[in-house]
Amino acid sequence: MTVKLKSKIEYLRLFLIGCVMGIANIIPGVSGGTMAVVFGIYEELMEALSKFISDKNKRTYYILFLSVLFSGALFSILAFSKALGWAFDNYEMMTIYFFMGLILGSIPVVIKTHDEMKLNITRFISAIIGMAIVVILAIYQRGSSPYTQVFDYTQYNIWDYVYFIFCGMIAASAMIIPGISGSFILLLLGVYRTILDSISGIAGMFLTPIFTEELKVRIFIIASLGVGVVIGIIGFARIMAWALKHYPAVTMYFILGLLIGSIYQIYPGFSFNFNGIGALVTLMAGIILSLYFGVERKT
Repeated sequence: MTVKLKSKIEYLRLFLIGCVMGIANIIPGVSGGTMAVVFGIYEELMEALSKFISDKNKRTYYILFLSVLFSGALFSILAFSKALGWAFDNYEMMTIYFFMGLILGSIPVVIKTHDEMKLNITRFISAIIGMAIVVILAIYQRGSSPYTQVFDYTQYNIWDYVYFIFCGMIAASAMIIPGISGSFILLLLGVYRTILDSISGIAGMFLTPIFTEELKVRIFIIASLGVGVVIGIIGFARIMAWALKHYPAVTMYFILGLLIGSIYQIYPGFSFNFNGIGALVTLMAGIILSLYFGVERKT
């Protein structure tokens, strides 16, 4: 059976969605999985991750889909990690309110994902559980700062890189769950700032003609984390794909709970000043963007 590939415009859209997911994944409190829901590709992403090896008929389609999406994510992580740190430091409220707008605008998309999404007690409980998970994590996160650690350029040993693989596996499982921040998991595991500084500094160091010890350490750190991320994403995606196939409405209400809970997790407060006005503007921009691009995707 021949599977029709997407058009160039659709792949460009997918690349840009990957860019947004990449940016989201490096902000503690914001989930790349949430952005996949926002833009209506979450179920397709879970299907591709869980079947790109086993489904021979759609293997090419799945691989191309994942390659374009993750290329966008990788591009944005490498290109915007410094810019994002600057925006977060100088315009934190505006930046977070934009992501809040994306999340709020995605709620109608989630509700319309399937034909039968009428609320009942089971689905309500599923949503409450999802919301509670994120709120509990948010309460635990209070008082933690993602910018308190400083990268140390000393040599790491093999066990440090094994730990980075482990951290990547745990964080990746969170990255594909809407509302659960993979960056926050890295923060809890004590490696967030090390990873962020390694990524933000490596691009400039590649321009130097000398392969320094510092560059080697950065590459090993990122590569170790990457191995863990790949293992974690592929493994956990199978679980989510199974749940979406057998219990689609209950699973989507669970995801809806995660989304609503993530608003509480990332809410930075509000100030009646220039930043507050700007935050309202970015909030509306996020809502409009989410509603515009959050096209319904049915499996």
